[in-house]
Order: sequence, then structure tokens, then C-alpha cells
Amino acid sequence: MQPDIQMIPHAQPRRRRKIVPIAIWVGVLIVLGLDPLVLSPAAQFLSQTMIVFALFAVATNFLVGFSGLLSFGQAVFFGFGAYSAALLWTHGFPFWPGFIIAPFMAAGVAAFVAIVSLRTSRLYFALLTLGFSQLAYEICDALYHFTGGETGIPGINIPNAISAPFVNFEFVLVFAAAGALGLFWVRRSSFGLALQAIRENPTRAQAVGIHIYWHHVLAYVIAGFICGLAGVLYVVYQQQVNPALLNWTTSGEPVLMAVLGGMGLYLGPAIGSFIYVFLEQFVGTFTTQWPLLVGAVVLVLVLLYPKGFGGGVIDLIQFVRRRPRERREVAAGKGGTA
Repeated sequence: MQPDIQMIPHAQPRRRRKIVPIAIWVGVLIVLGLDPLVLSPAAQFLSQTMIVFALFAVATNFLVGFSGLLSFGQAVFFGFGAYSAALLWTHGFPFWPGFIIAPFMAAGVAAFVAIVSLRTSRLYFALLTLGFSQLAYEICDALYHFTGGETGIPGINIPNAISAPFVNFEFVLVFAAAGALGLFWVRRSSFGLALQAIRENPTRAQAVGIHIYWHHVLAYVIAGFICGLAGVLYVVYQQQVNPALLNWTTSGEPVLMAVLGGMGLYLGPAIGSFIYVFLEQFVGTFTTQWPLLVGAVVLVLVLLYPKGFGGGVIDLIQFVRRRPRERREVAAGKGGTA
């Protein structure tokens, strides 16, 4: 019976370590879900922007931070998902089929980009993805009669059932949370473990039979699908699209969000998206040079604390938890000495 007694104290902390983070994020979702009841329409709209870009940033970090693929072309899939849904809905396509098809169309584009770009080295891969982003932007801007050119597609109609502000907010939140949860499941799967092994030691991963190229292609397609879903949700609450969604600067935003929030944490980019959008809106009311401030914040953070704000919060929680234990150990040591 003695081994069972010894195992009990170790099992409880493990359960707590699993339950506490889940409880925290469930609490965050509940708080976000109640936002429309207390926020003004402008603040509610800003919260939706944070939520959509949080999903966009988490999907981008799945490639950059988790899979080790530095991609500057994620705006292609975000914008392609948004434009696909917008064009389908404005041409009389039913809402739900369009909502489902658009992310798969973005994933199809991601498959093409991945198959072409991943045959090159890492530096050329990053440059190629950047080139695809600019190519998509220029094509979208040039096809005026199809995409609306610089004006984009305004006044996109969505079903009355989700057009009310409260329902629209909850709709975006639920599907963004579902997309983030699905991507988390992928990370924890055997496929995700293989991606992590490739990132840590590609030579050893290849030696044990992991096909690096096709694993990276599939990772790119999955990230493209989630980015496309974020683009569709963008249309649901914005009800308009424009070519800026495909620009290379849009590809850089989720990378900055990941750095701000912490690339080592799964939801660190989501934290970064809230900080980034808040800085953009708050500083933007005083000056148009808000990117300068955001760049300065990112620079200082990278130099002084590379773990990001999310990593800082985790370290603070761990420090607070350690203090009582350290005091007890010091007190026990003094008692033993006496």
C-alpha cells in the first residue's frame, strides 16, 4: 500500500496544473461572451477585431513559433478567405455553404503556395511567401470589376439571424474559439509532436522516418485554413473587404502580435493581438504615427524580455507560487538547525 500513498501527493499537483489553465481560459471566454452586455457599440466592435486577429495570430504562430516556418504570406489566406466569402455572398450564394467553403478555398491556396515555396531554403521560403502576398494584393487591386479594386466590396449582407450586435459578437467569438481549440488539438496530436521534433532536430526526425517536406506542407495548409476562417469572421462583423487585407503589412501584424504576447505560449499571440489592437486604437486617436510606438514596444520587449507579456504573466504566477514554498523551506531549515 505504501507506493499508492506516495503517488497521491504527486497526482494532485499534476491535475491542478492541467485544470487551472483550462479554468482560466474558460473564464476568459465567459467574460468575453458577456462583453456586449456592458460595452458600448464602438468598444464591442473593437473587441471583435481583437478576437478575429487573435485567431489570425494564433494560426500564424502555429507556423512561425511551433513549426519553425518563417512565413510572411499569411495575409494571402486571411484575405483570400475574406474575399471568397464576400464574393460568394454578394453573388447570391447561401450563407452557410459560403461560410464553410471559403476557409477550404484558402487552404487550397495555402497548399499551392506551400508546395512551391517549401522546396527552397528557409530564407528563400520567407521571401517567396512575401512575394505571393504582394502578388495577391496586386491582382486583387487590379481586378476592379471583380474585386472592386481599391474600394473593395462594401455593404455585404449577412443573415438577419446574426446581424444583431449581440448575436454577431457571440457568433464571431464561438467560431474563433472553435478554430483556436481545433488548432490546439492539432498541436497536441501525433502530427503536432512530429512537427515539434522537426523543429528541434530535423536530421534526427528524418532519420526516424518523418517526412519533413509533407509534414510542413500539411502544417501550412492547416494554418491557411484557420487564417481563412479568421478572414471569413472578419467579413461577418465588418461586412466589407478591401485589398489591404492581402498586403504584406497585414502578414507582419500577426508576427508582431505573437512577439508581443509570447511565441512560446499557445495563446500568447492572442494576448499580443489584444495589446496590438488596443495600442493601434488608443495611440491612433492622438497621432497617425502609432506604428512607431508599437515598433518601439516590440523592440524593447524583444531586447529585455523575449518571452513576451504572456511569458511575463506566467513567470509572475510561478514566482508568487514559489514564495510560500521557499519561506516554508527556509523556516524548516532554521528549525532543523536549531
